[in-house]
Amino acid sequence: MWLYSPPASLTITSSPAVSGVLPPPPPVTTSFTYRALRRIDKQAFCRDSLQSQLYGSQQSDADEYADLFDAEVTRVLAINAPLRTGRRRCSGQHDTYVLTDEAVEAKRHRRRAERRYRRTGLPSDKRAFKAACNAALTSIMTSRADHIRTQLQQASGDIRATWRTAQSLLHSRQKVIYDDSECADLVGKFSSFFVDKVRRIS
Repeated sequence: MWLYSPPASLTITSSPAVSGVLPPPPPVTTSFTYRALRRIDKQAFCRDSLQSQLYGSQQSDADEYADLFDAEVTRVLAINAPLRTGRRRCSGQHDTYVLTDEAVEAKRHRRRAERRYRRTGLPSDKRAFKAACNAALTSIMTSRADHIRTQLQQASGDIRATWRTAQSLLHSRQKVIYDDSECADLVGKFSSFFVDKVRRIS
């Protein structure tokens, strides 16, 4: 959560009769690429895979076939599940599932007040935005606290369940998601590791 109060250095004044204030900066966003694998046409994917060069290939070298496999799978995926680019805001945790309906509505009201203040820049809208931020913060913190309390109460008496709940709440074991380039790099490192290991054993 942030509040924007334009400093004096950002005030634009061209004449005594004309003055203005720069609008608040836009929210920080980040872009990412993904494939819509859940929506892929499985029959079309299987058909394209069977018609690829993987079947009937006369490659006798394992490395060459691995390169061919990687190229053909990437080509078939590009046809049936092309890469897409999305954008998301860099703000807060994605914890809507732990929020109450009241907290979700408070967040929506805060967002509406923020958009209105960005559009008008009026002091009254700034005060309304600030009040909405405070109300949303209180509602969100209360909702999170209730959610944590409920989880710990459900695990009360079971040491293992309490430990798992604590680990989950502390996010100490977050799932790591790799993009295509990172996966390719990991595959290369794994391959080199096991090839070197086999060579040392032999």
